[in-house]
Amino acid sequence: MNDRTHETKEGLRDDAVAWLIRVQSDAATADDWMALTDWLDGSPARQEAFEEAELIVADLTERREEIAAALKPPVDNVISFPAAKRKPPAAPPRRAWIGGAIAASLAVMVGGPALWNASQGALVTYETKPGETRRIDLADGTHITMDGGSKLSVRLGWKTRRVEMGLAQASFDVAKDPSRPFLIGVGDQAVRVVGTEFNIRNDGRSVRVTVRRGIVEVAQRDAKGQAPTRLTVGQELRHVQGSDSAEVRRVEASNAFAWSQGQLVADNETLGDIVADLNRRFTTPIRIAPEAANRRFSGVIALDNEDAAVRLLATYASLRVDRTAEEIILR
Repeated sequence: MNDRTHETKEGLRDDAVAWLIRVQSDAATADDWMALTDWLDGSPARQEAFEEAELIVADLTERREEIAAALKPPVDNVISFPAAKRKPPAAPPRRAWIGGAIAASLAVMVGGPALWNASQGALVTYETKPGETRRIDLADGTHITMDGGSKLSVRLGWKTRRVEMGLAQASFDVAKDPSRPFLIGVGDQAVRVVGTEFNIRNDGRSVRVTVRRGIVEVAQRDAKGQAPTRLTVGQELRHVQGSDSAEVRRVEASNAFAWSQGQLVADNETLGDIVADLNRRFTTPIRIAPEAANRRFSGVIALDNEDAAVRLLATYASLRVDRTAEEIILR
């Protein structure tokens, strides 16, 4: 890129578009994003040029069908010349500059549908089967570890980083980037962070957010003017989906991450919740009778043997174990 002392407005514009394409390519890495941050910090003029390039992409995104149609070659090769001299067109507005490398770059964007979504980031979906765990290293330096039976989708945009969680449990170690908050949609809750480490569990009935480092904000997705709940180290939020409230309590945060080390640590948890967690780890589904689901258990369950885990719960709660070809039933 250009040396700061010799940068021109036109050169900065070319550089800004080059950066946009670089960080949104499939080959982009965390080093690319860090290099972009360093470049932007070099001068206010660079930041202005980058913002201007973003505006162009946003405008072209809205008008891509119109522009693509205009770029199609004519039906024939006959060019009609006007009989009378016409008044030259007015100079294009500031946001309409296109020249040199910029024209080539934007032409690529018009022709590439994936790049047209670059302002929001390409959507990538990750999914694990029961019993499978997976670590995901995002291009911004964020690390996500997924428990079994989990599904989430990720978009790394220029202004925000977004994750949408389905039924899932995952731990997040988010790379700090104040200019691009990390937003997670999970059930009817919205989670916002900048750089921190936390665990989220969503079983369809409830959402838990446990913080091990940093600060996390959690709010109702449709909250209008309602202040979010701020969680700090060692705090956990529990929310029953469909309700308008949540419980925040002090916990041993490492317990929420124990699943990634092959253990389930329960502190006065219901057997129903424990069975839901076990079903992420084992391929044979476990079902618990409704009359036993609200009994509580405290202890450590190893996640390397399903039979042993079931026997432990059955012995603790004096339950009978019935097995069929399709499932294990505790009653």
